[in-house]
Formats: sequence, structure tokens, C-alpha cells
Amino acid sequence: MNSHSTSVNCTRVTLNDLPDQAPRRGQIPQIDHNQIRALAAWGFPRDTTIIRAEQGTNNQTFLLRQGGLRFVLRVSQTQSAAQAGAEHRILRRLRPAGLPFQVPEPVAAPSGDTVIETAAGPATVCRWIPGVQPDLTGPTALERFGRAAGLLGEAMLGVPPEDGLGDWRGNPLAHPAVPHVGALCRQLRAAGISAERVARLDAVARRVGQAWPAGGGALPTQVIHGDLAASNVLVDEDTGEVSGLLDFEFAGVGFLVQDMMAALFYSGALETRDWQLRTAAFLRGYASVRPLDAAEADAMPRLLLARAVGSALSRAGRWLNGKAQLGEVTDRIRKLEDTTHWLDANGGKLRSLAVASGHQ
Repeated sequence: MNSHSTSVNCTRVTLNDLPDQAPRRGQIPQIDHNQIRALAAWGFPRDTTIIRAEQGTNNQTFLLRQGGLRFVLRVSQTQSAAQAGAEHRILRRLRPAGLPFQVPEPVAAPSGDTVIETAAGPATVCRWIPGVQPDLTGPTALERFGRAAGLLGEAMLGVPPEDGLGDWRGNPLAHPAVPHVGALCRQLRAAGISAERVARLDAVARRVGQAWPAGGGALPTQVIHGDLAASNVLVDEDTGEVSGLLDFEFAGVGFLVQDMMAALFYSGALETRDWQLRTAAFLRGYASVRPLDAAEADAMPRLLLARAVGSALSRAGRWLNGKAQLGEVTDRIRKLEDTTHWLDANGGKLRSLAVASGHQ
């Protein structure tokens, strides 16, 4: 979820509404809208307004208002405190990069720490970034998104590989909660997903595993965002210009083209009849910063399929851990099926568009 968006469903309380119980040093009780006095660790006064936003896939988020200042509290359900700290190191490296949009700026507690461990997960506070989620139905918005992706890639060239939180170059079938796709398929079948749908997941996963570019060959490699979805983008409500890129919790070493491909995949541009027009606009924006080379253009169809498989396995892993519903997994498998059929019909055209964008 985009924790900085101005459009949220929320519960509003202030620290004055919460029970009078001081947290232990370095520890905070389970955070929910009745127990957010944990923010005393950052020294927020008791009249701070707390707006609980919709819970995202990987974290709980709260908008904080104190006078004319706004902040975002995030409690991660997937990161360790060490990983949250590593994310903050990446963000500190990006701040002086001269980007025309903002990235999250962690706020240090009086102790100097930017991460506080809680029973619900590591908690962080960042300054609020103004903006709304983008409407990517038009070519202008897509071109701006593509350019922002390119600018972020250029800025992240300066992030040392050892600062990455993981490695995106590995086999996309390797997921910590899904050690074996075959075993997952048997569990999905036992849970009630149709045999035909499960068989398609297994077949596409095998196809991706065989086609994955082990080692990457000639693909440029660096630290990438890792989850450059439209939900992690903010735009100015009046101008439509990109105002912020969020949620760097999956930043790690990867093929640079993976971020571009993920952004295109999640933009919705490929799901319309005029997908070639929209994709060309996105690629035009990206190429205005950094044109794709021949190896990257050639890799795009298989990277797109790998992203769709990874998305399905990720949601299945959350289902196995009791954090997602079976219907969510079914939706991701259905999306994978649609992507497979689309690529069978249009993969060559996508590759041609990518090649052409590199020569503009």
C-alpha cells in the first residue's frame, strides 16, 4: 500500500486517547490504533493526531499530524530491524542524488535510532511526501512513470552492492516460503484450486526456471528498487508529475532492466487494446534517461513472465504462512495465465518495441 497517499480509509485517535502506560526502553507494545503511544519513542507530543490507514500487504501504516507537520509511521511485517536499517542506508545515499522527486526520509528518535523494535515488527517514521496515486491510463502519465524509473536507476548506480537487502538475480522459483513448486501445487490442489489451474502454474513455473538467465550474461547489474509498482508511486495532484517513489524494503542487487519491467508490468499498460501505444510511451520516458541495450530488450518477455510467476509464488507463500486468503492466490495464478497467453501472442512485438526505444 502507498503509505503517503492522501486517500485512505482510517481511524483517527490522538495520543491523549491512549492508555497511560510508558513503553520499556527499546521495546514497544503491539501497535494498533489503541496502542500507538509507542510514538513516545520519537518524542511526539500527546496531542499528535494518528490516522490509521488501510493495512498494506507488508506493513501497517499510520499518518501522523502534529501542528502543520505530517509524518508516516510504518510497522513492517516482513523486515527485521537490521533490514529496515539497511533500507535507510540506501535512502540516505539517494537523498543527495538530485532526483526531481522525493524518496522517504527516515526520522531519528531522540536516541538517534531510525528503527525501533516492537512486538508487531520494526517501526520507522518518515516525513510525509505529498501526492496521490497516479492515473496511468494515458501516455503522458506513462511516459513520466518511465522517466522516473530511469532516473531512479541512474541514482541507484551509486549504491554499493553490499548495501542491497537481497539478490534479485536468482531463480524466481526460489522463494523462502515455497521451497518446492511441486509441493505447493499439491497443497493448492488439496485446498480446492482446480487441477487444471494448478497444472498451468506448475507448467509455467517450469518454463520460467528453464529460461531464467543464470548469472545474467550481458545484462547490466546494480542495486535496484525491487518493487517498482504503481502503488509505490506518488504524483502531484495538479500537474501529474511524479512527486515521490516509496517502499524500498525489497531493494537489492538485480538486473537493472528488472525494475523497468516490473514498473511496466504493474502499470496496466499491457492490459489494454492500445498496449503498444502505452508501452511505447513508457519506454520513451525510460529511454530519455537510459536507453535499453540489445540484451535487455531481448530479455524483456522472459523477465515479464518471471515477474508474473514470482508474484503468484509470493502470494502463495503468504497463504502458506496464514497471511493471505486462498482467493488471493487464485487471482495471482489467473493473472499469470493471462500474462502467459498475452506473451505467446505479443512477446515478439514487445521485444521489437523495446529494441526501437533504444534507438530513439
